Amino acid sequence: MRASKFRKTTPFSGLDLAPAISRITVLILAWCILPIWVQAQSEMIMQEDRPLRVEIPAQSANETYRVLSVGKHGVILFYKSLETKGDSAINWYFSYYDTNLRRQWVKAIPLSTNMDFEAESLTHDTLALLFAFSGKKKGITTGFSILQIVPEKDLFLLTGGMMNDQEEVVSFQVQNGRAWIGINIPGGAGFIRTIVPGSARSQTFPLGQGDVIQLRWMKTDSSSLFLDAIVSRTVTRKSTEYYLVRYDTSGTIKKEYLIGTQQGERLLTHLTAISPGGNELVLGTFGQGAAKQSQKKIVSDESSGFFSTGFINGNQKNLNFINFLELNHSGSLVGEQDIANLKKKASRNNKPISEFSLDYSIFLHEIKKIDDEYLLLAEVFTPQFRTESFTDFDYYGRPYTNTYSVFEGYRFLNAVVVSFNPEGKLLWDNTIEIRNIVSTELKSRVFLFSSGPELVIGYQSDGKIYSKIIRKDETIESLDFSSLELLQPADKLMSEAKGRTEHWYDHFFLSSGYQEIKNISRQQDGKRFVFYFSKIRFDR
Repeated sequence: MRASKFRKTTPFSGLDLAPAISRITVLILAWCILPIWVQAQSEMIMQEDRPLRVEIPAQSANETYRVLSVGKHGVILFYKSLETKGDSAINWYFSYYDTNLRRQWVKAIPLSTNMDFEAESLTHDTLALLFAFSGKKKGITTGFSILQIVPEKDLFLLTGGMMNDQEEVVSFQVQNGRAWIGINIPGGAGFIRTIVPGSARSQTFPLGQGDVIQLRWMKTDSSSLFLDAIVSRTVTRKSTEYYLVRYDTSGTIKKEYLIGTQQGERLLTHLTAISPGGNELVLGTFGQGAAKQSQKKIVSDESSGFFSTGFINGNQKNLNFINFLELNHSGSLVGEQDIANLKKKASRNNKPISEFSLDYSIFLHEIKKIDDEYLLLAEVFTPQFRTESFTDFDYYGRPYTNTYSVFEGYRFLNAVVVSFNPEGKLLWDNTIEIRNIVSTELKSRVFLFSSGPELVIGYQSDGKIYSKIIRKDETIESLDFSSLELLQPADKLMSEAKGRTEHWYDHFFLSSGYQEIKNISRQQDGKRFVFYFSKIRFDR
């Protein structure tokens, strides 16, 4: 990517020099709780394009540092410490940084020892974090905690509750003074738990009727106390129904639409919805069959293409199944030769290519509305294994070789963006190749950013931001990259893990991850391993 795309930010931009220097003096002092280096030393102020970057010494990429955006209010850094609090609690540390990455405060919050971070929800100036029991919990009752933070006011509100061993959190949102937790029970009936933070007001209600009913997607209505959701209900072993449902806070169903698929062998694998003009638009992906077995690991919900449908005055309209092979940029998802072979196979069997499929594991983003179009971004990944062997001996001392597969992580391959009109008709598609991302964490890696009439689609890999600029299905600038700057000019990046860049606010992005850095100019500590986060700007 050309260097003019993602640029370094200027420390303390727009601030007076004297106050900036005084703040820098504070920042570069050693801090006993959380030692940091901040790339904002006094001699850097006169240099217009130095990046804002915070580094925290780490031992490995398995540590628990996380940084979350609070939009124009800054970012929250938090991690699980080793400090115990009584017999059953441990301190989590939370730090608030403003948009210039200047630390404003640090707080220690004790949480149950076995809890881990599950999900976050951002509303205006408040960040809500859900913590729940981690590890094996068969046959026991566990707890959860909701921590709400208003960073600029230095306010915290902690609310707790109980869960049983079968509950799996699949969604979490806070809106209008109420927290909603979507729960699924494997092979059973899921439900919604609602909580008024700071009070004992908590209740649960079922998703609907049926012994096997699962939550597939949910979103709170910011203008009301309603929750919109998509649920699936298993009717028979080979038959599943899908519903778009609206609940009030008591669980009363205010409206319920059956999402007809008219395709008995097709499953809706990933779903999301939006309400354009008071109607409903449901988008997602579909698969041709059941889960597949892959190297002793189940890969479920594989998708064959995109699905769209709309509801106008409660009536379903424009049901569409778009096979990945039917996309204009399908050649970017799979080799041209593979597509040619499938077309030949379809021709020999006198069938349309839509009856054949290339099945992918998909990470689906929420719908993004730009003007009168509704964009859906899907990241394509596949489980990656390596083969290992060792020699053993049988009862008679004869050697033999044992071979087994080891799961290395999920390899991200491509991302596809598709656009629909309010009625669910496909308008255009485009893709981006993903290079060198293998992660054991199944989290989104690709960002989609609107820059005037153009879109920027990109991701971070190996200390670089790769991006591509498109205008609908047209490529304006092909895949290119910009290297992320390190703390010092002599620093050299040796390796990176869990690197991620996401849109922060306006034209600014937040990059973070773990890095091993070498600096031969330093007499001591020539190598360091850090968790870092930095502020970068997109220029066009």
